[in-house]
Amino acid sequence: MTDYFDKLPWFVKEYIHNCRWSGFREIQNQTFEAFYSTDDHILVSAGTSSGKTEAAMFPVIGSLYNNPPESVGALYIGPLKALINDQFERMGPVLGESELRIIGWHGDINKSSKDRLVNDPQGILQITPESLQNILSYNPEEVERLFKDLRFIIIDEVHAFMDSDRGLHLLCCLQRLEMLAHCEPRRIGLSATISDRDAAAEWLKADTGRHVSIVYDKEGNKRNIRIKYNAFPMPDQETDSVDRKKAITSYYLDLFRETHGYNCIVFTNSRHSAEMAAKSLRIVGDRKGYPDEVTIHHGSISKEYRKIAEDRLKDPTRKTTTVSTVTLELGIDVGDLDRIIQIDAPYTCSGLVQRMGRSGRRGNGQNLILMCNEDAQEWWATLDGVSMSLIKAIAMSELVLNEGWTEPPEGHTLPFGLLYHQTMEYLRSGIGCKFSTLVSDVLSMYPFRDISKEQYRLMVRHLVNLDHLEIMSDQTILIGSKAEKVVFNRDFCSVFTTKKEVLVKYNGRTVGSIQNMPQEDDLIQLAGRVWRVIKASKEKSTVEVEECDGDAANPWKSGTPPTHTRIMKKMLEVLESDDDYPYLDEPARQRLEESRSIARTNGMTVMFSERKGGYRMYPWLGTKQFDTLRKVLQKVIGTDSIRAYQPYYIDIRTKLSEDQIIDRVYDYLEHRDLAALVYDDDLIKFGKYDKYVPESLMVREYIADRLDTELEL
Repeated sequence: MTDYFDKLPWFVKEYIHNCRWSGFREIQNQTFEAFYSTDDHILVSAGTSSGKTEAAMFPVIGSLYNNPPESVGALYIGPLKALINDQFERMGPVLGESELRIIGWHGDINKSSKDRLVNDPQGILQITPESLQNILSYNPEEVERLFKDLRFIIIDEVHAFMDSDRGLHLLCCLQRLEMLAHCEPRRIGLSATISDRDAAAEWLKADTGRHVSIVYDKEGNKRNIRIKYNAFPMPDQETDSVDRKKAITSYYLDLFRETHGYNCIVFTNSRHSAEMAAKSLRIVGDRKGYPDEVTIHHGSISKEYRKIAEDRLKDPTRKTTTVSTVTLELGIDVGDLDRIIQIDAPYTCSGLVQRMGRSGRRGNGQNLILMCNEDAQEWWATLDGVSMSLIKAIAMSELVLNEGWTEPPEGHTLPFGLLYHQTMEYLRSGIGCKFSTLVSDVLSMYPFRDISKEQYRLMVRHLVNLDHLEIMSDQTILIGSKAEKVVFNRDFCSVFTTKKEVLVKYNGRTVGSIQNMPQEDDLIQLAGRVWRVIKASKEKSTVEVEECDGDAANPWKSGTPPTHTRIMKKMLEVLESDDDYPYLDEPARQRLEESRSIARTNGMTVMFSERKGGYRMYPWLGTKQFDTLRKVLQKVIGTDSIRAYQPYYIDIRTKLSEDQIIDRVYDYLEHRDLAALVYDDDLIKFGKYDKYVPESLMVREYIADRLDTELEL
């Protein structure tokens, strides 16, 4: 043990001794050094199960124990209630018989526990951003008493907050908290491995003025990827789809062989895919004499069913397979995993790194098998005979394994919907204030640093016209009558929208939820099983079911994250090169060579391929850049018609030369107002409060966040 061991209180030392630790990990020693030798904020970036939670919590616990604060001493902020519950259970044995308290606070925590904290604020409070906003909103006069001696704020899964309005909302909450409580706590951010640590550090410190010490795993665990290729042909009515059925059966038998006897997670990219995989694996297991070996975990399954899956993964006496979506991607403790299976390439490299990191605990290598499935029924799997699903899987593997690259955060520079929320939050007390006060106290918050005073004034005037704000004769601004139902709704404290779904119940217990109300006798698939609806209540949005055999599908609607340009460029490199990749199985290797030959023959590896009356353009750009290019080409003089197959190619009917097309695109981006590229259909109200924002500001937000004026051709 290092000298840092001596700085820890007796009960933490006892915990370490009982766990039989031989020493601290390097990431922990680095964090301890930054904690004890500086007064900086600290960003800890390391893989899942690397020990970063203990790296942050041990010195914080020691500091609070040795010098007890006069209020809550530390906040632990997590993105998920399940993660907070998990950390609560993990910290219980660490605190042992000490008097230092740790308390959870979110929607599922009982009121009596919260009341104890309010009556006697102390220790460590674990909380979600929304629950923290609730405290600030409904008890602002109590904030100073609760947090006047707050010394540390630990933000878990920083990377999950950075790319979202929820993360910007959290920064607003922290700034408001520090102002009301008159405290300046150190922030400690915990994150999975990220490539742009400087951007994460900038987000963490925001406007606090304090330096950030960056601690990261310089070596990391060894990463191993295997790619296995499977092809599912198009159904043929004449042969009753025999070939397709054989291919799918062979695939699930292979998937069973890769999972049986291992403690593993099978990740999918959608709830529908998770349901299909779980059901099929369960059928194979039953037939081979291994029943009840598969569980499932996703956001539409009840927390009781998800808890069963988590507990089985943690159980050292059994081997189990859990099929999951993103819900197990974050750092919920699921014990020692032997391997990870990923069905099809995930949407992002950061997701691939996060999922791979679920294995490789305690310094062992991370192992992931990527099952690349080319389904002829799915339009995105192939492009003119080229297996885009396989090429993307290879490109992402190369970026992660050899370049250590993950997507940088996409900054949301003009969050007008959040500005509405924070303006109304500030005025909730009913006292009112002048516009100059709103500018100094609201617009000055870090998330709004790129919004001008003139834009804010325009928004306030718009809200007055909507009767969401009212201006008195002395220019005092108050909440208007039309806003009261919004602002004083119990759901106001969250900045994201949750859709109401239909609850599915079996024998009085909630199995999960689906998005559409079924009819009686309909079959639905949920929790890896098929159910028949025996009773449906539209009034209560519930259905009662019984388990049955058969086939069913109830796909969930959800958005698809954008693809980064770096991934698209790497896909082009894979097609252009003759490199071999040792992690491919033989079918994948053969399909790669076939795809390369086809791509070179049909012109996919050059930007312009001549077509009758014009060109087919292969820009190899990410989602944002491709969409910008498509919109500009529609405006360029000399292009007769544009047809896009996003994100792969654009067909252009024109008499212009290739150089003329490129020159006119750059000229448009440099000299034209991009507002002309924004159509009514583009202004979808993505955010919860966007509908209260003037259209002209929504156009500016769309240009800033969804168009790229610096795209490179």
